[in-house]
Amino acid sequence: MAEPGAARLGERLAQTVLNRAALGSISMTVVLPLVLGIGLGSGQKLGLTLGAALIAGLAAVTVAVVQPRWSYVGLAFSAGCAPFAVLPGAGLPIALLMVVMVWISAMAHPIELGPTDPVEITVLILIAASFVSLIATAVRMQDITEFVRWLVAMSVIFPLLRLPKDDLRRFGRVFVYGVGTGSVFALAMFFLDKSGSWMNHLAPFGYGNTGIIGTHLRFYQDGMTQVVRLTGTYIDPNVAGIFTLVGLTLTCALLRGRQRIVLALIIGGALVITLSRSAMFSVVVAAVALLLFQKMRADRRITIIAGCIAAAASTLAVPAVADRIFDSFSASDTGTRARTAALSDFPAAMEGNWLFGKGWGIDEFTNEVAGYNANYVANSPLVSIYRGGIFVGLAFVLVLVAGAVLAHRNARKEPWESGVAGAGLVGFSLVGLQLDFPVVTNASVTLAFVVLLTFVAADAVEPADDSKLSALQPLPIVDQPVALPAPPRKVNKHHA
Repeated sequence: MAEPGAARLGERLAQTVLNRAALGSISMTVVLPLVLGIGLGSGQKLGLTLGAALIAGLAAVTVAVVQPRWSYVGLAFSAGCAPFAVLPGAGLPIALLMVVMVWISAMAHPIELGPTDPVEITVLILIAASFVSLIATAVRMQDITEFVRWLVAMSVIFPLLRLPKDDLRRFGRVFVYGVGTGSVFALAMFFLDKSGSWMNHLAPFGYGNTGIIGTHLRFYQDGMTQVVRLTGTYIDPNVAGIFTLVGLTLTCALLRGRQRIVLALIIGGALVITLSRSAMFSVVVAAVALLLFQKMRADRRITIIAGCIAAAASTLAVPAVADRIFDSFSASDTGTRARTAALSDFPAAMEGNWLFGKGWGIDEFTNEVAGYNANYVANSPLVSIYRGGIFVGLAFVLVLVAGAVLAHRNARKEPWESGVAGAGLVGFSLVGLQLDFPVVTNASVTLAFVVLLTFVAADAVEPADDSKLSALQPLPIVDQPVALPAPPRKVNKHHA
């Protein structure tokens, strides 16, 4: 008796989707001529900009409603390949605009509302605490703008966790392809573009600004020589380290066969050339966590150990990389001294701002010179406190704890790839987030962190073939003898 009701409900939902798609088409048909006539025909720059923006917006909404898969694919690739690219003429981050399209797709199409994940609860607590801190500290529009950017990036975890597992795996693979594309471009720029001029060709997409140092290149001072660090479309080498870390983690978790090997070599090589110590040490801790806690066969464990030894030997064979790593343990290291000084100054800097922080849009977060002069502590939980107060910092730590708990859960599952994303999150939380802060201060980097967190919470790894076979039911055992049919009688032709 319940089937007709379910059928009517399905028809109603389908009709709702069709109505919304039709509404988008009608809007395109009716509004576009008006926009073209008024906005583009006015000849004014503002009119041209508004006209083009409305056309692009209506087209994006139509795509999000009619073809929702493209919203997710566009978000995954843009976030992985060029996270800081902006919409030409508008200055809006493309990756964050794609998040908005994902939300439109999620609202336009019925999705299965399963049980709320523990990570989602902690993210909601973090958002609520951050909103309270914004209300308490906002004094200018920049505060609201920075909060909205961060909120858009953080909120994408909700529609992603409600995707079917196949679609979520597709999203993760496209993100890996995006990071692979960005890594190839960055490697080509590192080896072939000695002046850093390639980035000037991407100026319409927001990559033309060289900052206060006057070049797109970034350097590491190794004695008397300057060593170029890989950046590409990630602008900063430490940020490139974060994206390649997430990309490498999802490569090992979601891809198989030659595709995994090739992309792991490309993305892993790019990660090493960033000379980002936080990223490299995060990989080491992630590998140790995977080997210690993940359930896997002995031969698989030996293979992973051998691969780690080979990768470490190849990495340390490069003098600049070896110097960069071993300088981390030297008291004369510039970065170590700056971190120590910032940590000792942190209590005094927070005086009178412990409850709600110093604000979301302060100059330290939006101005390169002010941030350098402030030298605030390079630690993500502490920067969360610096910006939003003690409750925001505690909520951020709560998100990391929830992710670690789910990582341990996944480590008891098969296949062994189920624990890779969790191991990556543990390594990143224990090392990367303790030595750097872009995940907190930059919405595009927050997006990469949310992608990794999503795959830890969802455990969207494809089951192994042997696990599928083991799920088959055994054949029943017959205790009683079975009577076989009698053979057919031969007919005597003479009697016939």
